[in-house]
Amino acid sequence: MLKPAGLTHGHYECRSLEETLPVLTELLAMKVMERGNKEALVEHPNTAWRLVVHEAGAGAGDKPHNNHYGVRVAHGGEIDAAHQYLEANKARYGLTRVSRPRAQHYARSVYFGEPGGNTLEIEYYDPQAAVEGRAIARPHWKRELSEAEFPGRGYVPQALTHGTLECNDKDAAAAFYRDVLGLEIAGGGRISVYVKHPVTPWYIVVLPIRKRKKLLTPANRFTLTLDSPDEVERAHRELSRLSSTEATPVESRDGRSSFIFADPDRNWWEVTA
Repeated sequence: MLKPAGLTHGHYECRSLEETLPVLTELLAMKVMERGNKEALVEHPNTAWRLVVHEAGAGAGDKPHNNHYGVRVAHGGEIDAAHQYLEANKARYGLTRVSRPRAQHYARSVYFGEPGGNTLEIEYYDPQAAVEGRAIARPHWKRELSEAEFPGRGYVPQALTHGTLECNDKDAAAAFYRDVLGLEIAGGGRISVYVKHPVTPWYIVVLPIRKRKKLLTPANRFTLTLDSPDEVERAHRELSRLSSTEATPVESRDGRSSFIFADPDRNWWEVTA
């Protein structure tokens, strides 16, 4: 079993940084930390989990709804305000769709499509969910951002909370993420399961799919960080022995070792140190 020091990055494929970055920064309160020619690193100020945005060009396909990232607001009324703001600014940001607010499992959300081919979510969790033991519903922030720090929208994204993955069998997927990747099962139910690193609040929602799964490129992945390059080599040997996974060779550059692999459901992951 791997022993990751953290679940540290999500990787996000878009068509154009010029189109997608304003959506992430001006609608979801993220900050651009680094930017290159075809890649940008963004981070929400309340979340140490980072998102690496890869520009893949006009040919990048639309991702399934079940492959999205979500931010959370602190107050229930902000979901209606977010819906109103997104609808009013749909053309300005090139949004392809904005859903009506929907409620399920103590949560209320609005989903929207950005021009890079991805779905994004703004959610609110009823505090009663945390009272009843749903750990992921606890606030993901130590300090609530004020409206003055994200003015004029009627809502304030307080944290980047989660990403999502599709699988064929959620119980088999959960067992792989727990027993092979060393992640923690943080809850779930009849439909989904939540996995996360034990020491950080952000999580991945794993959802079973009933139709043929759309395979994504390795630019859509999650990064597990290990303690040393030796641990990366050991992890590569362990994963390469599994017939259900496919791993690239280990690459070492500028003191960093890493490799990418596909899990049994053909979701992509990176292991690095």
